Amino acid sequence: MIRSLHELREHASRLSPKTIAVAAAATEHALLAVGEARRRGWAEAILVGDEEVIRSRLESLELEPDGLDIVHRPGDMEAAAAAVKLVRDGEADMLLKGAVSTATLIQAVLDRDTGLRTGRLLSDVFLIEYAGGGTGRLVGITDGGVNPTPDVRQKEAILGNAVHVFHALGVEEPRVAVLSGTEKPTTRLQGSMDALRLVELHVAGQIRECVVDGPLALDLALSAEAAMLKGVESPVAGRADILLFPTLEAANITAKAIQYWTSQDPGHVVVGATVPVLIPSRAESAGACLNAIALGSLIAERD
Repeated sequence: MIRSLHELREHASRLSPKTIAVAAAATEHALLAVGEARRRGWAEAILVGDEEVIRSRLESLELEPDGLDIVHRPGDMEAAAAAVKLVRDGEADMLLKGAVSTATLIQAVLDRDTGLRTGRLLSDVFLIEYAGGGTGRLVGITDGGVNPTPDVRQKEAILGNAVHVFHALGVEEPRVAVLSGTEKPTTRLQGSMDALRLVELHVAGQIRECVVDGPLALDLALSAEAAMLKGVESPVAGRADILLFPTLEAANITAKAIQYWTSQDPGHVVVGATVPVLIPSRAESAGACLNAIALGSLIAERD
């Protein structure tokens, strides 16, 4: 079981090298992360974007262009489509966002004729390190990147995608906390009613290979002491591996709050396409981007 981002990076060193297609590659964090992944033997890269700008940025970062393929596609939409095509043609094992927006890259991934659809919903899993309860572990936040206001069926798919990621991390039966602002279902909070339905599906055997409980407030999901003080008995309380949020807004705000308040370099991945799609924020560090590459390599190896 991989319990930390350091262990994730160490594990990536033992995987077969992957090839990364980088869309609109002329960004510092993407190029530095790709350079470090190459140095560690994790991956090679195909840089898609404005070739002159990419070469200038490589020079300013003191990165050698030798061995790097550069595909000249100066426009963002053009670069995203070309990076996706590299995957479709079997020349790359994962996608990495550079300067292109997440919306533009996902649009290219979801194109019905030229994209990377599988029939599954796409969703983002954001990994953070959590040391509460005396045992450090990775906790997943989902979905903070793709689906703004998922309904209960979409949440079932988002849950399944996150479980897939945690299976790759070596967690055989991840514990999923379906979050709400309360542990008591109420029609005033749709997230609490969706949580109740997801637990029913789990009990009925339609959601498997994990343990699901909810609705749970965030404190209950992470703190066994909070659950004890509130008199809540749950197989997930205090031990959650996956936090399924009611909306993208809630997940995204929470993930970024943790990232900046604790100075963590997280890792995250979009799953549901034919390959892992890495969408680190353009404001994130090269370390966070490197963690995303390590996680993408793990998912690509498993798939």
